[in-house]
Amino acid sequence: MHIQHHAYQRLISTLMLILCMTVGVTANEKTVPTVIKAWQLDQWTGIADTLSGIDSSFLHLPMRDVLNDYSISNTTNSNLISPVQSRIYFSRKKATDFLFADSYTPYLITPQQVKFYHTTTPYSTIAYKKGFVTNRGQNDISFSFTGNVSRRTNLGMTIDYLNSYGRFANQEGKTVLGSVFGSYNGNHYSLQGAFTWNTLSNFENGGLQDINDLQGVLKPEDMPVKMQGMSGLRYLSGYINHYYSICVERERKVNYRERNEDGEWEKKDSIKIEYVPVTTFRHMFEVNDATKRYVEKSASQSILPNIYRNPISTQDSAACLSIKNTLSVTFEEEFNTWLKFGATIYAMNEFQRHTSAIGQEEIIVNLNPWNNPYNDVMAESIHRMPDTLFGQQWSNNTYIGGALYKHQGKHIHYGFDGNVCLIGRKIGEFQVNGHMDAGFNIGKDSMTIRAKAFFRNETPDYYLLHYRSNHYRWDNNFNKQYRLHISGEVAYPTQWITPKLNVSFENITQYIYFDTNGTPKQVDGSVQVLAADLQLNITTPWVNLDNNIVYQLSSSDKIPLPTISLYSNLYYHGTWGKVLDAQIGVDLRFFTKYYAPILNPALGQFCIQNETQIGNYPVMNVYANFYVRQLRLKLFAQYQHFNASFMNKQYFEMPNYPMAPDMFRAGLAWHFYK
Repeated sequence: MHIQHHAYQRLISTLMLILCMTVGVTANEKTVPTVIKAWQLDQWTGIADTLSGIDSSFLHLPMRDVLNDYSISNTTNSNLISPVQSRIYFSRKKATDFLFADSYTPYLITPQQVKFYHTTTPYSTIAYKKGFVTNRGQNDISFSFTGNVSRRTNLGMTIDYLNSYGRFANQEGKTVLGSVFGSYNGNHYSLQGAFTWNTLSNFENGGLQDINDLQGVLKPEDMPVKMQGMSGLRYLSGYINHYYSICVERERKVNYRERNEDGEWEKKDSIKIEYVPVTTFRHMFEVNDATKRYVEKSASQSILPNIYRNPISTQDSAACLSIKNTLSVTFEEEFNTWLKFGATIYAMNEFQRHTSAIGQEEIIVNLNPWNNPYNDVMAESIHRMPDTLFGQQWSNNTYIGGALYKHQGKHIHYGFDGNVCLIGRKIGEFQVNGHMDAGFNIGKDSMTIRAKAFFRNETPDYYLLHYRSNHYRWDNNFNKQYRLHISGEVAYPTQWITPKLNVSFENITQYIYFDTNGTPKQVDGSVQVLAADLQLNITTPWVNLDNNIVYQLSSSDKIPLPTISLYSNLYYHGTWGKVLDAQIGVDLRFFTKYYAPILNPALGQFCIQNETQIGNYPVMNVYANFYVRQLRLKLFAQYQHFNASFMNKQYFEMPNYPMAPDMFRAGLAWHFYK
């Protein structure tokens, strides 16, 4: 999978052309203030969750990448493109209903992650970040655009291309992900639609053959690794959310200013007619199509224990197609002047198709890594299939649910929702969720208190129950998992200090995990996780210190977690000559020793192990970050992991997987509002 330089150069040229076209189209338009509103849609109800507009802050740009945005501490294969598991338990997210996509969650754009916009002027941005290592660098190119084609209609797109060779052999990975979205917001009828695509591929090397090579003279790319394989994931989704609202008309007095004949400003007022929704009837349609591939040119060189189908090579596949239709009725909060809340009831039907080697006969080959019992003649006599994508298993699930919420008001907001599966493979699955937040003024500052709780009964993923591949096969009869979660958060930002403390507790009954052999197992009993997440940012006129420390406690070795994970960022922040903003500093990431899970390349899952501890090593970066105000241009330079050159080289992401050594990075991001 060698990526030529001209490939991403063509991509840059294409994005710049699109950008120039968008700028050219609006160059002669009358100047108007830029106002950008953004929102995302709830997975079950489709109700909009209002967000801030565009994050145009230049601060911390060197640290912004797909992994750091996901969590302050992650387990990877040491490359920027890799299966990922956060070391922070409560940062782990499940984006899809497909087991083999879980470890690629940071790279996926799902329908619920698409942002919809309303803008008064077109907005576009292009960014390019590069890691400078001879023949083994990184390239990250991203582009986004959104603009209203009329007062009610908005269109937009995003695209992100990321290529990273990795510092060790057989690590290269690339992703191409993006979205096309649009919305129409009328007085009665509204519609939001999106199409997203995510393609990812990464080589697998199984880690170093000998970790002592880190202390030797070999370059990282020349250190022998255990294997060569490749994983690929494709995830496509389409989404439509449209609804019709029965409205009443309300008059609202509007104050404004207007110049008179003498050119002086005068205050005036008028009556504006508003359409206030009373009841909304909604239909949501969603399609998700995910496919995972795993390939080995030589199955016998693998570190994996068995061969069930083909002793020469491996070509495993699994896929999941999901089609959802949801009908709902919402009694809107804005109209309900007596009972200050809104309510939604809904019904959702889901068709799923799981595709893999279902019901096929296998030939079992037990691999002895020191003495392979199969020679070429014997191998040729064994029946082999080119892939394991053979059978299809359809299932149908029907849910009913409802939500009660209060989003309006200044001080207190809350929401309660739940659903239950009445028909299908997931029958009996349910969830009940609740959250509340309240804001209070204390002197000149304000305090925010948040609480969240849920109780869920979750059906195991289909591929945890049934799976066939060249190296693994199982048929399990797992019970549903029960999760009870309780968390609370207090934030009290002041002029100089911004503290925020979150305490979370979760009890998981009949937890499912992957054991040391790479097979799924279920705990007979309960496992508990307790975490305290403290963010403490200290601001002075010249120097700032941002801290995030997480304390975690797990009651079982089936969920291994570092006791302490830390991120700290010390930096200067100032403005030079009223035209240039600067941020210069050093940041640090650290976690304490623990029995870190190890990646199973064939499954893309993280398996427990109890032989090797890793941790107690700081990763430090030094950087300079600038923002040219007149041009809306961000620039940065960063020296990553600079302490690798003078500290003990016992630094690991996982057992046998060293962290990437030092590297110089630089990049820019350019924003356009016209």
